[in-house]
Amino acid sequence: MNIKHFLAILCGILILNGSESFAQKRTRWTDTLDYAAARGKKTVLCGDESFYTQADQPPFIKEAGKKITFNELLQQKLDAEPAIEGTASIVVEIIVNCKGVVGSLKLLKYGDKENPAELALVNTLNHAISQLPDFLPGKNEGRVVNYKADKLKFKTANGKITFN
Repeated sequence: MNIKHFLAILCGILILNGSESFAQKRTRWTDTLDYAAARGKKTVLCGDESFYTQADQPPFIKEAGKKITFNELLQQKLDAEPAIEGTASIVVEIIVNCKGVVGSLKLLKYGDKENPAELALVNTLNHAISQLPDFLPGKNEGRVVNYKADKLKFKTANGKITFN
């Protein structure tokens, strides 16, 4: 990772944390995060710009001759994150375009924005997703498609983050 990418990710984290002082409680957050732009990539959708939530082949990477799906890799990244104290639950939508670029995350449902555990969960998820590589794109009926991981429910339990 070069310094430009590191600075772009750092700026994204600072924006997520808001412009208020770090010591103050955060009362606002953004409901949509653009990861592709932070990494200097385009978030454009391909083809007819329709989304597939069920693809014949979801996005994946190849590692040591094995296919690792988007969900599996995301869970690995979350397992590597520090534990979160307290309970929190959020529901998100993540877009992986037909070029395999993780484009954006949209918060669909969340509870109390003042809950420190929920804020920590959002920040941890943001950090984990920002570390994801580009994937081999999802396919449906043999053609590459824009993939939407829709209504993913992330929650904390005993410090560990899990999702459906």
